[in-house]
Amino acid sequence: MKMGKKTFFLIFSVLFVVLFGCSVTDRQPASPDTQNEQSIADYMPLSEGNYWAYEGIGNEYASYTAKVTYQQDNKYQVMIDNGGSVTANRYEVTDSTLINTYRQSELYDDKNILNSPENYHAVLLQSPLTLGNSWESEGATYEIADTMATITVPAGTFENCLVVKIDYNDSGNTSYFYYKKGVGLIKTRYVMPGFDDIVSQLNTYSVRSNP
Repeated sequence: MKMGKKTFFLIFSVLFVVLFGCSVTDRQPASPDTQNEQSIADYMPLSEGNYWAYEGIGNEYASYTAKVTYQQDNKYQVMIDNGGSVTANRYEVTDSTLINTYRQSELYDDKNILNSPENYHAVLLQSPLTLGNSWESEGATYEIADTMATITVPAGTFENCLVVKIDYNDSGNTSYFYYKKGVGLIKTRYVMPGFDDIVSQLNTYSVRSNP
């Protein structure tokens, strides 16, 4: 079943409030000591100017670009453009969390929103980055489903990827977010019973490490 533009915009706002197949085989997880050494910032490098372009499957608006336009201390502004709408997101990075603390749709100018009052609080990543770690945020349950996934997308094949499963408690729908250390988000997959999966996968990117 296909979705129209209006329905997809609703889903898109959920997916990137929170800024898509992958082959995962049975494996032994990395040791807890090794995983605890992983930094949250390593999996979402947000230096100003970083850029990602994603190819979509399942809906025309699943293709989009994301660019870091401003940064101040531990706050980063990421503009997401899917060809139908531009959304500003503010991410805040701490030693233990990556949090989306602000979002504004239909923002087409170069406005800096880093100091805007918080209007959202979605914890996208939370340490320890170990298999099975879970947390609740904004009506959803997050769980680290894999730490050593191998993911193939148009941008290449990436090993030792972090997979975060998100169960939306009200709707019963599920997302999978795939992160690669030093690259960022490389794939998302949104699963909604009765509809085709919506997949976004990394096509090109330009990334430098966090300062």
